[in-house]
Amino acid sequence: MPRRPMSQEEYLAQALMVEQQTIEIKSIITDGFILDLGGGGEGIIGKLNGMQVVAIDKRSEELEETDNDALKVVMDATDLKFLDNSFTAATAFYTLMYIPNDQIPKVLAEAHRVLRPGARLHIWDADIPEKSGDKKHFVIPLKIVMPDETVETGYGSSLKKQSAQTLRELAEDAGFKTVKVEDREHTFYLELEK
Repeated sequence: MPRRPMSQEEYLAQALMVEQQTIEIKSIITDGFILDLGGGGEGIIGKLNGMQVVAIDKRSEELEETDNDALKVVMDATDLKFLDNSFTAATAFYTLMYIPNDQIPKVLAEAHRVLRPGARLHIWDADIPEKSGDKKHFVIPLKIVMPDETVETGYGSSLKKQSAQTLRELAEDAGFKTVKVEDREHTFYLELEK
């Protein structure tokens, strides 16, 4: 017999929920196109940089609900269909938390491949524990403060080992050089250069 979908209440009852975090974010300064990995949903990078953004997500419904001027393309981040050295910047705004850990090296390798030499990958994400008692999920409510808008939302995923350090090591294995690390209580920002 097929399992019925879990209700939001059931999901939250099984979730480790941290307190709301505030993220201040500004436009990415670059003269070319920005690849936004997992750019559906709230589409924060598309809100900031508009038509300069190529937002990809493997789920079309995520892109369809996004309200911004980015070019939206259904695509899997582990198999980018762009030529080498195509983008002057790439972003992953609370995207890697949804990708299984064993696929993240491929996502980072693909991002490295499509970025031009000297281009930067910007990652905003959450510190997620591998285990937390009987909890199965992780939820982080966010207040995202942009120059012209503030968005309140939340992101949730399965528990998995993820931190600035684990992603930094994987990015360096993919060929990136770490330029900046901002580690906060439950969130982090990484700036990586090809």
